[in-house]
Amino acid sequence: MKLIMGYQSRKRNIKSRREKYQETVRNTRLVFLFLGIGLAVYFLMNRHSIWAYLKTYFY
Repeated sequence: MKLIMGYQSRKRNIKSRREKYQETVRNTRLVFLFLGIGLAVYFLMNRHSIWAYLKTYFY
């Protein structure tokens, strides 16, 4: 026996411009947060070689 879904006229999951904008801002902040954390870890891991590289130009 095959069941047929009835037609639903109500609209679901419609987001306003404000909600879409807020979601975009949240996602952008998360991307930059993790990018910043990644850069901080990278600089901590390579701080000696980065410092040596900078010394060649400023000393």
